[in-house]
Amino acid sequence: MINLPGIMIGKGLCWLLLACLIAPFSAVADTDNELSVSQKSLEEIQQQIEKTLKGLRSKKSESGALSEDLERLGIETRRIERLTKKSARQLSDLSDRLQQQRKKLHKIEEQRNQTEQQIRHRLVVLYKTGEVGLIRALLSEAGSPRELAEKYTFLSRMVRYDRELLDVYRQQSREHQVAVSELEDLRKKQSAVVLRRQKEQKTLRKVRKSKKTLLADVKQDADFLEKMLQELRAKAARLNNLVKKLETDQTQPYTKNLEGLLPQKGRLFWPVSGKLRVGFGTSRHGALGTLIESHGFDIEAAVGTPVTVAAAGKVIFSKRLRGYGKLMIVDHGIKYYTLYAHVARFTKQVGDYVAAGEVIAFSGYEGHDSVYFEIRQGGKPIDPAKWLKKR
Repeated sequence: MINLPGIMIGKGLCWLLLACLIAPFSAVADTDNELSVSQKSLEEIQQQIEKTLKGLRSKKSESGALSEDLERLGIETRRIERLTKKSARQLSDLSDRLQQQRKKLHKIEEQRNQTEQQIRHRLVVLYKTGEVGLIRALLSEAGSPRELAEKYTFLSRMVRYDRELLDVYRQQSREHQVAVSELEDLRKKQSAVVLRRQKEQKTLRKVRKSKKTLLADVKQDADFLEKMLQELRAKAARLNNLVKKLETDQTQPYTKNLEGLLPQKGRLFWPVSGKLRVGFGTSRHGALGTLIESHGFDIEAAVGTPVTVAAAGKVIFSKRLRGYGKLMIVDHGIKYYTLYAHVARFTKQVGDYVAAGEVIAFSGYEGHDSVYFEIRQGGKPIDPAKWLKKR
């Protein structure tokens, strides 16, 4: 070993270089909580669907309304469809990320291999030269102190270069370790998503088949169809009675806008921006094929979507109503009302004044993926299509 000011040269450096070349690497993968959450969600949906199908087959319902159970079946089926679409997007995203990660790992390996070759070359030089060779290089033909100092400076630069080379290799090795770990983690996530998607698709096929068979049976059952229609008529009647009662009982009618909604016809805000599933008037029930009467719009809305009020007014009702979930009614003056059903959470209370387009609730009552909307004048439903803004 040779000790010079600020310099340490010898076989120790050779062993240090060699140790860096053979150092083992291990990859640690993170856990992905989202997969377990999705799996739990699928299991809950499966249980709910089985329970609903059982009630419909036996023509009995725990809720007391077969129409509500049939609606629930549609909601749960659409939830599985959304899960399968989400899984497909995740698989596509993971495939892209895996490809990018492989390219990144390949680049790191190329850079590390180049550095490794440089280190091997330095090892060969150090092995051939050894400590004696370094001493001879310093002391042979020593010459003047200035020449000796220049040799020291040269050797110092060589040692500094070796150390920098080692630092670069260590950093590249750490990056390689991280890249390998990330690649393995992505592979595990991809495998988990593939398995989950297979379960989702299997469940969806089973549900669609069961639903198809069930509906084929109930369509031939006149008693069942009549009971469904009676339930739908009773549901509409409950809402009619509620509006009439509110008109009668209101001690402080809304008077800020005496002209009601008429001046804003064709310019009212949509409660949510989703696809219109059921329009106003007579239409055919999607599952049963029977004609039904709708007094409003059923608009697609993901759980948690903000629901906005159509125009300025005053909240006169915000409670649960059977068949409509949580319902809010807003008075706009001169017996004009707008109604918002199947919301999960209210942001306004009875007595609150609201501005046009203001958020009054959030959608998603018991997993509903739509918002029901009505416009009424003097208790009579009117077609929202003539009053809402064109989209």
